[in-house]
Amino acid sequence: MLIYIRQWQEKIKPQAGANPFMIVLSWLLFGLFLVVALGLGLIFLLVGWILLLPVLWRKRRQIKQMWQFNKAAQQAQRDAKQRYQQQRQQASDRADDSVIDAEYTVKNDDTSR
Repeated sequence: MLIYIRQWQEKIKPQAGANPFMIVLSWLLFGLFLVVALGLGLIFLLVGWILLLPVLWRKRRQIKQMWQFNKAAQQAQRDAKQRYQQQRQQASDRADDSVIDAEYTVKNDDTSR
């Protein structure tokens, strides 16, 4: 790894006979490219966040509708259970009035012999 780093250092180091103006210009150009790339990255990030807002709004609305539907379904289930219990209670009350509880015995029938 150290050999690789030293090779890159040798490539980056300006040569002894290089024009100082070209070295400064190349560093300024590199800095300019870096700033442009950073600016484009920030612009893409902001555009992504802006485009994410309608998606989040739509998902929030869908979740809210699902929550309301679930709440209504639970209420309907409670109402149905309550109606069923009321119907059973009414049916048992009506059945008690019309049924006579008694014991009976079967007498032997002599005619059947």
